[in-house]
Amino acid sequence: MDDTRLKMMMLDIDGILTRYDATPTDVLTAAQAIATSAIGDLINRDVPPAKAHPLADAIAEQIRAALNKRIDEGNLPDW
Repeated sequence: MDDTRLKMMMLDIDGILTRYDATPTDVLTAAQAIATSAIGDLINRDVPPAKAHPLADAIAEQIRAALNKRIDEGNLPDW
């Protein structure tokens, strides 16, 4: 997926979360559910657990790094 399509998808997701008055906790819960669903989809496509576990760890590490980077950026204006 290219950057434009990814941005459009994120705007769609943001619109849905806004429509439901999602709190930051709700957004984090939804993000966890989406990531878990994506891993489940890989398992359903016969990715063996021995390959899925390291993939899940790598994804979790990327998310951890992105969250910490955003924390370090401090207060930013909303986009």
